[in-house]
Amino acid sequence: MMQDSFDRGQSITFVPSGNSMLPMLDGKTDKVTFSEKPDRLKKYDVAFYMRPQSGQLVLHRMIGLTKDGGYIFCGDNQYDYEYGIGDDDVLALMTAFTHKGREVQVNDFRYRLYVRRMMLKKRLRILLSKAYHRVLKKG
Repeated sequence: MMQDSFDRGQSITFVPSGNSMLPMLDGKTDKVTFSEKPDRLKKYDVAFYMRPQSGQLVLHRMIGLTKDGGYIFCGDNQYDYEYGIGDDDVLALMTAFTHKGREVQVNDFRYRLYVRRMMLKKRLRILLSKAYHRVLKKG
């Protein structure tokens, strides 16, 4: 059904569930618009994909590549990275979303600043958490 819509040049909009993409997406009220996936994702693209092991559908941000060219994904509200996602697992690319009644395009300058700030905060929290746990283990 999704591919049929993309073949007709249409996008798909739905309300995602869950809280893994907070604060950007509230899984109760916000909407996400998808288009057909590109040949390759770019860093920080938000993709809709299927986990190969479980078949679970997931909406997360691509944050990097593995040495073998696979994708590394992580929800904005999560710290555990997900490895082993390939191009064949990606179903669609987020092109816009509606948050608190306001539509945001992913190519909007303010959105791109938000993403950079979120990723910087996430890296800083991970570093601080590791340092904190090292101090606790020594003490």
